[in-house]
Amino acid sequence: MDVHTDESAAANGASVFEVKPPELPTWEAPSPAVPAVVPPPAPIAEPPAERPAQLGWRGRANRVTGGLLSLSAGRDEINDRSARKRLLRPFSRTMTVVVANPKGGAAKTPTSLLAAATLGFHRGGYTLAWDNNETRGTLGMRAEEATHHQTVIDLLHDIEEFLSTSASVGRLSGYLRPQSARFDVLASDDQPGSMVIVDDNAFGKLWTALSRYYRLLVVDTGNNVRAPNWVAATDLADCLVVPTTVQQDVAESGLWMLDHLARSGYAELAANAVAVVSCADPRTDQKLLADIVERYRAVVRDVVVIPFDPYVRCGGRIEYHNLDDATRRAWLLACTSIIDSLGIRDQ
Repeated sequence: MDVHTDESAAANGASVFEVKPPELPTWEAPSPAVPAVVPPPAPIAEPPAERPAQLGWRGRANRVTGGLLSLSAGRDEINDRSARKRLLRPFSRTMTVVVANPKGGAAKTPTSLLAAATLGFHRGGYTLAWDNNETRGTLGMRAEEATHHQTVIDLLHDIEEFLSTSASVGRLSGYLRPQSARFDVLASDDQPGSMVIVDDNAFGKLWTALSRYYRLLVVDTGNNVRAPNWVAATDLADCLVVPTTVQQDVAESGLWMLDHLARSGYAELAANAVAVVSCADPRTDQKLLADIVERYRAVVRDVVVIPFDPYVRCGGRIEYHNLDDATRRAWLLACTSIIDSLGIRDQ
């Protein structure tokens, strides 16, 4: 602070000090606050438009007009699209589907082959159809041909290699038969006596090795519910598929098996099963079909009817792209039901 001496006081010999207060900084009112800029709300994303029809007469009309017409998909096509999305459900581990009916002529092999084909085609591979017949199975005969004749017995002889960490999927492919629908087939041996060595222990080794390379295993079985490999497959099953034709004795056999399983500690597996009723005759007995569907629906989770297809019925090799459209659609629905059953098991 500044100090000043008064002159008169100084003349009298006394000093007087005048204290001036310090100068304070001038105060200015703050500028008005600038309002914050609030960004406009993001536009709500609209759901993607449904693709125009690609199937049926609507799809044909859209293609013929070169896009001038854009007819929406019909109910069947919308159901197909929904089913395909459901087929893509992921699982936490390799899942095993077992196809079983003790009666011969129940369409077990076509059911196994077409289930694997549908799952492989729509899920992008990593699916195996495996013939676990205790005698001579026919899965290899109905599948597309391969350039070799290796079977499950050949793989079993070398199974220790595939139980080790040094094995590769490329090495495994030498025992398998690749199919155009993006799945593989492991055939049973041509000599029925050779299959006797596939007991429960051998099946377990095969299953352990194959589970390392595939996401889905579809296991075709024989007719003996007491065979060790049949029992071993049931022990490892995540979903049971019960095939039958529209014949009273074949349907009864499948129902008996379900009852047998329920009484043998597999009640949950039986209740979660999917029944696949194949129409093997172009003139299907509709009354018998309805009766079979009703009886199975009372004891399993779902029942799917597969229409008659002369291509499948002829007994030759089956290629997925040669199926009737109606057959492919029916198998699409059957496999979504299988996937749903696997989802219940995976919870």
